[in-house]
Formats: sequence, structure tokens, C-alpha cells
Amino acid sequence: MKALQIVKPREFRIVELEKPKPQADEIVVKLEYAALCNQNDYKIFYGLYGDLIKYPCDPGVYGHEGVGIVVETGSKVKNLQVDDRVIMMIEGGPMLYMEYVLRKADSVVPIDKKVPVEEAAVLELFGCAHHCLEVTGDVKGKTVALAGLGPAGMAILQLMLLAGPKEVVGVEISAQRAKAAQNMGIKKIIDPSVEAELKAMIEEGADVVIDATGVPQSIINSFEISKKEVVIFGFTNEPFLVDQSKWFAKEMVIKNSKVQTIDNLRAVTKLLEEGKIDTKSFVGGIMPFEQYDQAVEKLYKQEAIKILMHW
Repeated sequence: MKALQIVKPREFRIVELEKPKPQADEIVVKLEYAALCNQNDYKIFYGLYGDLIKYPCDPGVYGHEGVGIVVETGSKVKNLQVDDRVIMMIEGGPMLYMEYVLRKADSVVPIDKKVPVEEAAVLELFGCAHHCLEVTGDVKGKTVALAGLGPAGMAILQLMLLAGPKEVVGVEISAQRAKAAQNMGIKKIIDPSVEAELKAMIEEGADVVIDATGVPQSIINSFEISKKEVVIFGFTNEPFLVDQSKWFAKEMVIKNSKVQTIDNLRAVTKLLEEGKIDTKSFVGGIMPFEQYDQAVEKLYKQEAIKILMHW
């Protein structure tokens, strides 16, 4: 079977591996689509994580968002059958940039085949957004500032609007992304690169700020805007300075949201099946793995919200 391997920064190859065989509690999934991660793929492919990543990467790295068809089940697997369509996440087996993927049967979520497969392919991101709102806690009646209206921010926005906040204020420098978020229901968006807009937002404040950028300056801005609490969704490995006295004055609570659980993935799968969230608008292109470098470049240049890869 084929697999994608990042050999070194800006270089990849397609390698041949043996098709996996499942243990008693495992399944083999034929990958239909993997969605590129808007943060990890370009940072790993362009070598931006420094010593955090060792090259060459293992085959399949760093795919963790995908959908596929079960083609083989282990002897103890009772909840899944061959030909089921399942959503996969980072836990449960090797990375996903392979033709056939080995997974623990309890680490995937089946989805109704009536849901278009392309729409199902981006659900892992929504699962992470769902976990972020679990970490955030109840937002009903609160003013929430959402920094970063890229793919993660837009997924968080959709789920947050279902939770009944008093107001959601977007913080975004891209006019294109701001317009897309307005079409999704957000009414107020400020551009933090405009000093007057940022200053007014800091003076007004928000009960909670969720930062989905992974950009140090944005995180610093989020600390300034928040009256009490910041939830960091997009991470960075770049060191940056903060004025901790301001945290002290506000008794600031800082939370971090890392990865989803299987329950988060089940929850958003159900929401998609019920038509309560929109993932269709997230798919900005479908490309073969042989064009992985071109797909990563499209994401890096923000020419698409999400790119799906296939064999």
C-alpha cells in the first residue's frame, strides 16, 4: 500500500508499505479522504517546529483527520462491520496518510452514509472545537471574543452559537475570513491590526476570549481583551513575553485545549447527521497525495479553508 512520508523540510515521497492486519480489537480502514491540518501540516512540512520534529518523519505523519471504509475487522470487534464508514482522529493507531489505516475499533465513530463523505472528512476538527468549548465551560449569556476565524475558529463559532452566548465578537485581520464568519452568523468583528479597533475592544472587554490563532501577538491581545478568562486553542512553540501583573490584577484564568475525546467526535458526528452544523463550506479543494506540497502551499497562503487528500 502507499503512504506519504515527509523526508525533510519541503521534501516528501510516496513509499510502499505492507497492508496492516488487525489484532482482535482492531479494524483496517481504507482511507477515502484525509483533511490537511491547517496548523501542523505546513509547520512540519516547512520545518517550522524546530527540534520538536525529527526527520525523516514516520510514513503517514502527520495525518490525523480522516474518513474511510472498514475493510477488515478483528475477531472481537462487534460494533463495526465491513463496509461501515467511520470517522478517525489522532488516537487509536498510526497516522492517517496511508491507503489502509489500522485503528482500535473503539477509537472511531461510524457515520450514516447518507452524509456526503467530503463533509464527513473534516469532522475531526469539529471534535477538537467541541472539546474546546467543554474546556471553556458554559458561555450562555456571556460575551465571548473569538480570536482567529480560520478553520478552527469557524468550527468553534458554529458550535458556540448553539450554546447561547450573549454576544460573540470576532478578532480577525483577514477581510476574507471575516466575511465568511459574518455569513455564518457572527455580527461584530474587529481587526486587531487597526490600533483604534483593538484599543476599543480592550476597553470594552469580553468575559471569555478563545484564541484559535497560534500567533504570539494574538495571544497577548487576548490576555488584554479578556476580563477574566482566556482559552488557548491554537498553540505556538515561539517564546514570548507577557506582563504577568495584568494577569494578577484580573485574577486571570488561562486554560488550554489540546485534543478531543471519542465522546467529542461522537457528539459532532451526531450534529452533522442531524443537520445542525455545516461542514460543506469548509472543503476548499480535493487533491491527490502526490500533490501534497501544492496542497500545503494552498493552506499556507490561505487559499482554502480545508484541503482533502486522496489516493
